[in-house]
Amino acid sequence: MLKMDNHPTPLHIARYITIAMDIAERVAQGEYKEGQKISGRSTLAGLYNVSPETIRRALSLLQEAAVVKVVPGAGVLVDSLPAAQDYLVESGQYKVIRAMQERLTQLVGERNRLNADIERLTTELTDFVLSVLSTRHRI
Repeated sequence: MLKMDNHPTPLHIARYITIAMDIAERVAQGEYKEGQKISGRSTLAGLYNVSPETIRRALSLLQEAAVVKVVPGAGVLVDSLPAAQDYLVESGQYKVIRAMQERLTQLVGERNRLNADIERLTTELTDFVLSVLSTRHRI
């Protein structure tokens, strides 16, 4: 995303999204099996060092994607390995976008530095030429 002053703003992926991606990755890698209960929200909040609300949002994303089921009284259960794999494919697209945005930010910064150097050297050259001309022609 570009701001009006043409300085790029970094693409930020919310913490709850990165947590959802991590949990999906653990399901995809077999750390959590289908039907297995995942730690409760408080435990997950401590594990990821975030608020229970952040965990709730992450689990909500995973539930919408059918990766987990949040069952009142029973906790969070892994629902589907294929859904976790699909979720990671979609999440990978966010990572690609973020990497592209970071590269764009870097390139714009380099371009701005080059433009400043060009402007400085142009001014120096103009000043030098005017000084030579004024000395020769007593302008």
